[in-house]
Amino acid sequence: MASSAEWMDASPREASFAGLVIHQGAPVSRRNEELLVRALGRGNRGIQMQRCQQAVFVQAGVRVAHRGAPFVASSRLDDRPWMSERAGGDNEYIRDQFEARGDAGIADLLGAFAFAHWDEPRRTLTLARDCLGQRALFFHVGQGFVAFASHLATLLALPDVPRELDERLLANFLALNHREREATFYRGICRVPSRTVVRITDKGVVQRHYWNPDFEAKSPCSTEADYIARARELFDRATARTLRETPRVAIRLSGGLDSSAIAATAARLGGCEVACYTGVPPADLDVQPRPGWYLDERGKVEALARLYPTLNINFIEPHGAHRRQSDPTRFFADVPVASRNVSNLGWFAQIDDALAAHGHRVGFNGSLGNMTLSWDGRFSLAVQMQKGRLLSLLADARAIARNTKNSVPRVLAAEGVMPLLPPFLQRAIGRMRGFAEEDVSPFSLLRRDVVDDLDLRGQWREDGFDPLYRSRGTSARLRAHQIFDQSQFSRDIVAMRSATDGLEWRSAYNDRELIEFSLAVPETLFRRKGIPRWFARQIFADRLPPEILHETRRGAQAPNWFESLDARKPIIVAEVERLASSRLASRLIDLERLKRLVTEWPSDAREAQARELEYRLALDRAVHLGQFIRWVEGGNG
Repeated sequence: MASSAEWMDASPREASFAGLVIHQGAPVSRRNEELLVRALGRGNRGIQMQRCQQAVFVQAGVRVAHRGAPFVASSRLDDRPWMSERAGGDNEYIRDQFEARGDAGIADLLGAFAFAHWDEPRRTLTLARDCLGQRALFFHVGQGFVAFASHLATLLALPDVPRELDERLLANFLALNHREREATFYRGICRVPSRTVVRITDKGVVQRHYWNPDFEAKSPCSTEADYIARARELFDRATARTLRETPRVAIRLSGGLDSSAIAATAARLGGCEVACYTGVPPADLDVQPRPGWYLDERGKVEALARLYPTLNINFIEPHGAHRRQSDPTRFFADVPVASRNVSNLGWFAQIDDALAAHGHRVGFNGSLGNMTLSWDGRFSLAVQMQKGRLLSLLADARAIARNTKNSVPRVLAAEGVMPLLPPFLQRAIGRMRGFAEEDVSPFSLLRRDVVDDLDLRGQWREDGFDPLYRSRGTSARLRAHQIFDQSQFSRDIVAMRSATDGLEWRSAYNDRELIEFSLAVPETLFRRKGIPRWFARQIFADRLPPEILHETRRGAQAPNWFESLDARKPIIVAEVERLASSRLASRLIDLERLKRLVTEWPSDAREAQARELEYRLALDRAVHLGQFIRWVEGGNG
């Protein structure tokens, strides 16, 4: 197996940048310049350098205009009316907006970007990242210097940047608490979070949001019909923006509303070839879907293709374990962090291999659809309870009870009352009902003594992390947190994989104007007569077939997860024995429970399905994290 020495061989190949600022002592030396170029240089061509007395910036993959203050960026802006009359591209536009208007200029940028700017007279380094974190940016503040890079591998390749793992961050990773914004898995290395600007001087680090959603904004529409028409207008425009300058479109397509709407809209807009790639379960998969779920997307995708014959449909049947699962050091070398969902990693990697094999450099998916236009409206009863709309509350509760086969009182209590209660009352009621509050053991192999030693329960309460995943608060604020702030490390992975794999991912639902509109839509439009995602069904009624529009079940991701896990059993068995040699891995992971799960290994997919949380989440994630820890420690030989 490969070792962490591959950091040097995994440097990204496109639009990557790095830099070094010296706050104290002598100016930047030639040796410093050489180290930066070497860290960024593996696999990159056309590296350009900008120097001044106290700073050196290097950029690969794009042309750099050598003028004024050192500035580097990776970007793709969505709203670019100025491009027809302006040379220099997105990066130069970002520089001009920032230098002329500061944070207000950054806030007006729509699209994906990360940049670094050095103000020599003020001795100030500014780092910034787009609202969704579609480009990555990391930094380390050392003794008298600051190093930054658009890829972790580049930063970790610098000799004065530490590689020590953070025990608390890894413990929270095992617990599925992904609410940390700034700290990474590595002590002393921070990320620039989404929608954040960071300013670093010799006095310290200051960071702030340069943009916030306006939760008090005036309602954008007055009637239901106006909301639907406006949503269609915004979605068509957002899709056109993402398709710009992409003559060959590749869509990771499911049978759900979100990606299907993108495929249908791309076909309606015309002007480009549209290829769709859909994962389907193996023909011999012998499992039954859970209630409210379905396994096979094929029939829905075929119905979409009948409406739009120009769509080029490709069904991909993932089998066994992908190489990124069976030898995860390949994954770690590309993005030196652990993946939060190993089964999905393999499923989507096999689909993405097909895109790459067909020569695609840009892929489209439906990410954030379920947080924007196709939100399920789970707070609709709570909203009506707050506003005293008792007749409509009762009518909707009855409809939901019929659809979910629950009683009306249970529905009213769970969805009308509980979301309005403060967290401490929710926990108290949970304990009265016999729930194990703040217990992650059903889906995690994190050791209980680590939870106690690090006082993780206290941190979880402070973070707002609820292991029972109960709804609380308001719809707009919950969704805004998910859209802009949650799972920063997952955003890092997508951004870094785009750089190293050369396959950039886009989604129409990432459009900030569309997001702002969606956050202002009344909650009761998202669920009507007990039907979740009612608003999206109305919006897309003009372009999707009934097979997709009227489906209320959810499609299962990676339904062959046990086949993949079972194919890796020999690797997992061997890895369990090795984990004991790692102090950090054995400190965090309950190795005795892990060994019991290996001993009790399910005989087939049906048996595994009954213990999905234990094997798909707890075991697979623990082993994967253990492999990552050993890789960083250099123990994968």
